[in-house]
Amino acid sequence: MMTAGSDDTRPVTLVSGTLGAGKTTLVNRILQNQAGYDVAVLVNDMGEINVDAELVAGSTDEDVIDLTNGCICCRLRDDLTDEVVRLADERAFDCLLVEASGVSEPFPIAKTFLEEDEVTDRYRLDTMVSVLDAYGFWKEFDPETTRPDGRHPGGRELANVLVDQVEFCDVLLLNKCDLVPDDAIDEVEAVARELQPRASLYRTTYADVSPETVLDTGLFDFDAVRRSAGWKRQLAGEHEDSHDRADGEGDHGVSSFCYESTRPFHPERFNTWIDEWPSGVYRAKGFFLLPTRSETVMGLNRAGPSVTAGPIGEWRADDEPATRLVFIGTDVDEAAIREQLADCLLTDEEMADADAFSDPFPTA
Repeated sequence: MMTAGSDDTRPVTLVSGTLGAGKTTLVNRILQNQAGYDVAVLVNDMGEINVDAELVAGSTDEDVIDLTNGCICCRLRDDLTDEVVRLADERAFDCLLVEASGVSEPFPIAKTFLEEDEVTDRYRLDTMVSVLDAYGFWKEFDPETTRPDGRHPGGRELANVLVDQVEFCDVLLLNKCDLVPDDAIDEVEAVARELQPRASLYRTTYADVSPETVLDTGLFDFDAVRRSAGWKRQLAGEHEDSHDRADGEGDHGVSSFCYESTRPFHPERFNTWIDEWPSGVYRAKGFFLLPTRSETVMGLNRAGPSVTAGPIGEWRADDEPATRLVFIGTDVDEAAIREQLADCLLTDEEMADADAFSDPFPTA
């Protein structure tokens, strides 16, 4: 059945999440209870597929497309295009459910369903779902947790993978909540809402949500989801304080603010400050000025324990170069951070000789 109000294209739900977050559990739940939908499934996994083919509409092996030995956000992107086009031409179904591998980034996969003509003629990206391992998120961003290896299997820092998946979604499943203490899960939710205030958020155990929560929702809006990350809303001046939100929930000490200055940082003082890093801040992103690179946009990106700082582009002729950094965290001392950053700025005397400083930041 095609749903009411739809066109001739089929809605696509893209499910992202780290390894073990519960993506396959969610897919299996939907296939066991399709709520009247005829669902086709594409699974991208680095390991063994774990979807029961007989549960998919049609009950044949071809109902589950298995793309392995690569990632559909990069290496297997052409294969993704070929397979979904073939599926649409050969099969009748209502919705396509795509389970990305645990190392995939959601944005590049979404672009396939937005930019490839062969794909957009047959599909419309309908819902971006992120399944967040609440326990893993809690431990990754807990400063008291010892991390023997912060690398994700995909080669990126785990904290960056988690934040990317939270920041680019329409529906956020806070899964494995039963493994996190009650007081901690409240804080995890508050953090997730600060990172991604637009998404519909559900606390789950074993990814237990109704199919209508993630299928044919009509929630995807590229411009909205691209701007919906908490740090982007702060930079755009669209931040909504937690006490003003309609849900009336407390913020559990989670807050955010934007630091701005048109005066450059002293390179060495600012680099030292980044190394020391204020407690409670788990997310920071934005741009900063250095006197040694007046034409270069310097970027700062921190997610949990992972931090990068370096050049990300050049200022355009019509730009007004300035430092604009957004900080998100729990029990953050905003006044202290602002004072520390002010101490990193060049003094009037230093401004007179701005080219004389050593610059410890990377050049590329």
